[in-house]
Amino acid sequence: MGAKLGDMDDSDFLRLLTIQAEQANAFLSNARKWERERWVCQRLLQGLNIPYRNDEFTAAGQEPPDVLFREASFEVFFVLDEGRRLNDEWRVELQRRRSAFSLSQLVRREAKPKRIPANELLLRLAPTLRKKAHNYQERGMNLGELDIIAFAALKREVLDLNSHFPPPTEYLRQGWRSLSLVGPTFARVLFAHPDAPEFLRNNLGRSIVFDVGISL
Repeated sequence: MGAKLGDMDDSDFLRLLTIQAEQANAFLSNARKWERERWVCQRLLQGLNIPYRNDEFTAAGQEPPDVLFREASFEVFFVLDEGRRLNDEWRVELQRRRSAFSLSQLVRREAKPKRIPANELLLRLAPTLRKKAHNYQERGMNLGELDIIAFAALKREVLDLNSHFPPPTEYLRQGWRSLSLVGPTFARVLFAHPDAPEFLRNNLGRSIVFDVGISL
């Protein structure tokens, strides 16, 4: 049996934190890109209460899309705070945890994230979606066959879950088949056209809040 948290001393806890940082680094490596993308798809499905098996996810022969699941063709991207690089951040954090002798050395005062309304969060998707729309159209791809999922991995900002989601007009015009937004604590299908997978259409416009938040 594993030690209960209450029985842990500092050195056990430090070891646990170091292992977590090692796992985060491995998860963020290029080798596990597809695994990360599949994980985002799974978070969306969990939010929508869609049961799935791991063998239902496959990698497309060529990208886009990133992940095929039943009739969905998911293209996944991460929304980060400006200037943030997850790989670099976790590499530094791993070194910090490996070289710490006590938990007190690891304590840092993080600024409390700023609550932002949904319309501001939607604006954070614009640079990547514009770039993808432009690149894919130049390559002669049909955006109407892609189901986009944006994962908001923001540290400095957090969605005000009581705020109103405006119509995602610009992204609708780009021509994607559907667009979903997933965050550490929520999931929402922003739009889904009539030919989008049924499980996305059925959940259109509902904000689902997770019991347990997970962030990167």
